[in-house]
Amino acid sequence: MLRGIFMLAAALVAAGSAVAADVAGTVTILEGEALITRGAARLRAAEGVRLQIGDIVETGDAAFVQVELVDQTVLQMGARSRVMVGGPVRYKAERTLYALGGWFKLSNARKDGNVRAFEFRSPGIEIGLLPGVVVMQLKPNEVTLFAERGDLKLVERPGGTAVGVRQGQTYRRAGSPRGTVSGSAPAALVAEMPKAFRDSLPLRADKYRERDVAPRPAQDFVYADVEPWLKTESPFRRQFIERWRSKARDRAFRSALISNLSSHPEWDPVLFPEKYLPKPKPASGVASGVAGAAVGTASVTR
Repeated sequence: MLRGIFMLAAALVAAGSAVAADVAGTVTILEGEALITRGAARLRAAEGVRLQIGDIVETGDAAFVQVELVDQTVLQMGARSRVMVGGPVRYKAERTLYALGGWFKLSNARKDGNVRAFEFRSPGIEIGLLPGVVVMQLKPNEVTLFAERGDLKLVERPGGTAVGVRQGQTYRRAGSPRGTVSGSAPAALVAEMPKAFRDSLPLRADKYRERDVAPRPAQDFVYADVEPWLKTESPFRRQFIERWRSKARDRAFRSALISNLSSHPEWDPVLFPEKYLPKPKPASGVASGVAGAAVGTASVTR
């Protein structure tokens, strides 16, 4: 009896540890609407909701989100922004923020130097060691980044060119292999910047440390909702095969996958598994037997 109780307690502790290990951060401020895609489900973000590794966070029009990550980095997102917390193994999944587009402000509030920091990546740049505060706007084939506090080194993608940006400088790259570094933040960037980015907002993770806020279900997503993720660079998009395999059974989703298959060919085995079945071996033994029988019959006839 006691042994069973101890085993149950150990199992509960292990489960709790596993859940804690999957937590990437907490939504501490939310204005407007933000959605979380977790696995094949879509959820509504709320203040106090814990993000898990692999979650995709997307903000709506006029929305603002503050996420306090477990490494004590503060991620702020403006309207119409998309980021995935975690990526494939080759990109250090448990400590990667992968952004497709929108407004982002990253602030290093780390007090514990032993905590491994998140790295930031997008199709255009990556930032390894985060300095004090960075503000950036990401558009298709366009990056504008302002080093508000602290110097940083970014790497241009693709290509791998390292670029140093000092505090107060702006990096900009638009439709060209290389970006440029200039002086203070351009007026256009400041004018379009979310108002919340201009203030130092309070940290509120402690408020939700002992509160478990569950996200509410949202309307199921369709192909168009996740199309940018399905068509992003290959190492990142391949993980969605397992996450969204069940969606291939939905007629509309399947039809869209087939129509856009050239942009994500890794879905071909899921959509047409019969093409990848082992080919049947030729019946060589039977054929030899028939041929032998034919030869024997011919000999008897002669």
